[in-house]
Amino acid sequence: MVLRLWTNMLLLIVLIVAAGCGQMETAEVQHDEKRPAAISIETEKVEAETLPDYAADTTPVTLDFAVHLPINEEFECLYIEPVTKKYPHITLNMERVSNFAKYDELLAAGQVPDLYISFNGNMPGLKDRGINMDMKDIFEQQGFDLSRFQQNYLDDIQYAAVEEGELYGLPIEAAFHALYYNKDIFDQFGVAYPKDGMTMEEALELARQLTRVVDGVQYRGWDIASIVRLAQPLGLEYVDHDTELAIVASEGWKRVFELGKAIYSIPGNAPSEDASKNRLNGFMTDRTIAMLNETSKFSQLKEAEQNGLNWDVAQHPYYEERPNVYGNSTVYMIGAVPTTEHMNQVLQVIEVFTSDEVQMEVSKSGRLSPLNNADVQNAFGQGDPALANKNLAGILKGTPVKYPIYLYREIAEPMTNRKFNEFLESSKDVNMVLKELEEEINLAIESEKR
Repeated sequence: MVLRLWTNMLLLIVLIVAAGCGQMETAEVQHDEKRPAAISIETEKVEAETLPDYAADTTPVTLDFAVHLPINEEFECLYIEPVTKKYPHITLNMERVSNFAKYDELLAAGQVPDLYISFNGNMPGLKDRGINMDMKDIFEQQGFDLSRFQQNYLDDIQYAAVEEGELYGLPIEAAFHALYYNKDIFDQFGVAYPKDGMTMEEALELARQLTRVVDGVQYRGWDIASIVRLAQPLGLEYVDHDTELAIVASEGWKRVFELGKAIYSIPGNAPSEDASKNRLNGFMTDRTIAMLNETSKFSQLKEAEQNGLNWDVAQHPYYEERPNVYGNSTVYMIGAVPTTEHMNQVLQVIEVFTSDEVQMEVSKSGRLSPLNNADVQNAFGQGDPALANKNLAGILKGTPVKYPIYLYREIAEPMTNRKFNEFLESSKDVNMVLKELEEEINLAIESEKR
């Protein structure tokens, strides 16, 4: 595309706060519990010739924008309003696209987006559909400073689909893993709250103290959410890349299956047959789960707290050989679709989404920013009064595991979950169970290839 350059004028870009976002004050910003503070992005006058080529293009365009994240008031205030203020010539036609079926529907209808927000785990599927592209050269040519981002998050995007690495876009926020706990259950049983820096085995011992029946109510000490979640901190994969054969009959998976069974073999701690009593819903609504492994769930937990849930959070437990490492980080990223005719404007949107100003408000809202910026990181959750008394510092003591390049994950992962559930109910040797799982995965892969 021919880039439009301004040569005879000065550009003044002053972003002021949209009325819908409230006013940005020179002193402390007042935050609404339901909305982030408004974002003000200001730039000084600059010579037009000093602007990157993409930033000088003010051609009015409408960009079709496929968005994996919920398109709600908070999202629009954090991300969309700053784009509108800085680049008013851009109109974003957003559509919620959170699964491959929706992408397939859009592609079949010839409605290919210009840009998208998705996450690292979806990169192989988007690559198969021609949605993503390697943007590293474009970013370098247009002056995007990749050193502003924490390298692990860039790597989780670069190596999500191919081992040689392709940078499909830039990260805008990431999910964390943490150990949430019900303070009332701990208080009721006189047990000290979970501390940061626990190993998996220490969390197991704590679960034993908290699993009991009181007044006919069964309390569960620890819900691990799923066996694959428990395995993630070890970076375990399902299928070998060279042979395309399953590799789950390993010491790593053996350890995970045995640990999972030890946790759920505590009398009374097995998952309930009533699914509503398990995982996040059981923790928030039924309130019979003392500790829960989960990812970023602040919005749901804040709502539950208004209804009486007394919760806090601690660092995610870790394996001794992987200190302070939790599971896969869902890295949300923004990227261009290779068929777009508006690359300049797409880059303008990416620039705003990843700017220090926007990312500061992302962090303040309790979303984990990928920027390599101490001020931004230290602001984590500080703009949300509902998080004021939570142990947010504990979350930041952990770091995500290097995201594996999974092969046939959509086949192997649900099969692994089912096999573990069978293992819980059986007396089979763990080695036999994992060998059976390998054979079953291999058969499923063979069927897929036909």
